Amino acid sequence: MTRLTKKDALTFLKSADLLGLGMMAERMRKKLHPDGIVTFIIDRNINYTNVCINKCKFCAFYRNEEDPEAYVLSKREL
Repeated sequence: MTRLTKKDALTFLKSADLLGLGMMAERMRKKLHPDGIVTFIIDRNINYTNVCINKCKFCAFYRNEEDPEAYVLSKREL
């Protein structure tokens, strides 16, 4: 069993064959874990604020502190 190379990963990304990639992942999962037990983790990241000072050019999420849409959740709200 070998790890996916960067070149192979880029090929998969460009091909956009999601079903094919899913089938390959399923084959690998069965190879690594033949007992058939599958578990999932629900991961939640709570955004307690959208106030940010970084102002990244790609981010549509952040707001300045004085913006009307800015928020900071209280401990009770969290």
